[in-house]
Amino acid sequence: MAFTGKSLADGQVATAWATIYGPAGVKAILRSADFFNTNAVTQTLELRITRSGSAARKLPRVTLAQNETLRLLTDGEVLVLSTLDVLQAQTTTATAVDYTITGADE
Repeated sequence: MAFTGKSLADGQVATAWATIYGPAGVKAILRSADFFNTNAVTQTLELRITRSGSAARKLPRVTLAQNETLRLLTDGEVLVLSTLDVLQAQTTTATAVDYTITGADE
């Protein structure tokens, strides 16, 4: 099968752990995952990856000042997610942190 590049997900991070992307029945290659604080208050952003049949693995916690961006993948890095893998996030204030995820899925 071929991989098709596209926008995979976008939205706003919630205050409780929630899935922001999980490939639906396919394998996905994430090329970018950007998080932007739109709020005047500094936000704490937490991310974790749960692989199919495995425990959640947290990524380092970050704080984002107003108008600050976190680029999860840089310099040609990619993140491969298989079927049933998920990327989850939570932050301090609901609707304060926007996200966009791009890449390709099979």
